[in-house]
Amino acid sequence: MHPQSSTHEAPYTLVYGIDIVIPVEIRQPSLRQRHHDPQSNDDCMNTHLDLLYETREKAYIQDLATKLRAARRYNSKLKPRSLHKGDLV
Repeated sequence: MHPQSSTHEAPYTLVYGIDIVIPVEIRQPSLRQRHHDPQSNDDCMNTHLDLLYETREKAYIQDLATKLRAARRYNSKLKPRSLHKGDLV
């Protein structure tokens, strides 16, 4: 899956901690599947599970930064106006 621009992570990775195998790869084995080593995969999965919290936290911070940049850009175009009780708006 392609990473999102805001978090730089694939959504599936943030939820499950792993990349997905698309149905096309299941029917016709890819290079990734031909060189699959179960022991190495288990070791990598344990490492990724240990780092999953940090990955999610990093994605959350990047998402917040993106939202703040968008809000700053939007608010820069606003003209501040003071309103008083009884003003028609």
